[in-house]
Amino acid sequence: MGDSATSGKIHRRQFVRLSGTSGATGLLGLMGAGGALADGGQPAEPPAPSPGGPGASPCPTPSSLCGYPSDTGGRYDLWDRVQVCAGTKTGPPFPQCLQTTSTYVVLNGGSGSNHDFLLVPTCRVSGIECPFIATASAPNYWLDAWVNAQPGQPGHVVYPHVGLGINSADPMIRQQDQLHIHLAGIHSGIQTQLNNHDSMITNNPSRWRNQIIPVWGLTSTGAPAPRSYRVLHVANLNQNLFTLLRDSVVRPTGATMAAQMMAVTPRLVGNSGFYVLNSEPGLSVPAGQPGGTGTVDFLLAYA
Repeated sequence: MGDSATSGKIHRRQFVRLSGTSGATGLLGLMGAGGALADGGQPAEPPAPSPGGPGASPCPTPSSLCGYPSDTGGRYDLWDRVQVCAGTKTGPPFPQCLQTTSTYVVLNGGSGSNHDFLLVPTCRVSGIECPFIATASAPNYWLDAWVNAQPGQPGHVVYPHVGLGINSADPMIRQQDQLHIHLAGIHSGIQTQLNNHDSMITNNPSRWRNQIIPVWGLTSTGAPAPRSYRVLHVANLNQNLFTLLRDSVVRPTGATMAAQMMAVTPRLVGNSGFYVLNSEPGLSVPAGQPGGTGTVDFLLAYA
């Protein structure tokens, strides 16, 4: 999804990078945040105050990995917009502020469709590479995104099936350095492919890193394109999926969080739940399978 913002609008990326070619229904109960944990970064300025006043979730310690509250303009334009929505920065009225809470803002995406929205933290969080998002003190952004994508909610995704996604930190893929989860449709046919692979998809997080499934998605021109994804079945979204990815995939494989993309979509067979898809450009795939990717754009339908 295009992340650059000009003239009051966040524009759709004009291409999908073909990276790595070599190589449930219903609302869920919210889960309370745990105790605060530092992200380990070395601050170059005072820690950011927690938005929302006493009792609100803490923000990460400012660092090169998580960003600094003073970042502004260019690749931080989305951060500027979130602050205007939250009332912590002055600026002209911004009509894309659909929902503002102490921990996140929901915005329209760049396509202007009824199935293209963003959920963005009110804390300064650069993206998937920020260690804070996988700590016990971080909000459950994935559950928040799912709830906001439902009927009657500000980010209601009007599409046959919902897809949530986040891109890797690759600057050729991610054009805005403020964490944002895309609330969008998921391309027709992807659910069928996942259903067909269901018997091969594990619900055991310790096996997730080796559960690699080829999935055909679409490029920005609408051309079919296959990529490989690690796929896990989870019963609900009450756990922090960033923590699950870090502990079950990134640490055991020696990979980096910055290289990872993630997507979530409902499981439509069996006892339901959700599929969690993860990939990276350097994904080690079985012989004959397509390579991995750092973008969710093969999977998600915005326009």
